[in-house]
Amino acid sequence: MRYSTAVLAFAALVASCGGSTSTGTSNGNPVIPSTPTTPVVTTSVAMQNIAFSPANIQVASGAVVTFTNNDAITHNVTFSNGTVGTTQDFTSGSKTLTMPVAAGDYPFHCTIHAGMTGTVTVK
Repeated sequence: MRYSTAVLAFAALVASCGGSTSTGTSNGNPVIPSTPTTPVVTTSVAMQNIAFSPANIQVASGAVVTFTNNDAITHNVTFSNGTVGTTQDFTSGSKTLTMPVAAGDYPFHCTIHAGMTGTVTVK
């Protein structure tokens, strides 16, 4: 009896959370909505496990962002649009870059490791 009550309570909880059933389909396959990545408000980015962490940050105009290599392998920071400086390759320690005054998204990557990417959003 207790098990049945617990199962019913759990089912009611799940049903009450509900969510939308309007995900739709495309050629019979469910459409999975994309989840936008909300930038973290910070001026520090770690390079660890061959990734930037956090990968997407938000800063004030003209902020100085510190990139710290915690991997002990060589990384660099290169901004895709060329409006922000780049770091030389480094295996340890930190490098800083000053962000532009103009608001916008500034994507960056490590030229050594494909897929190691991020974005600075200047507000």
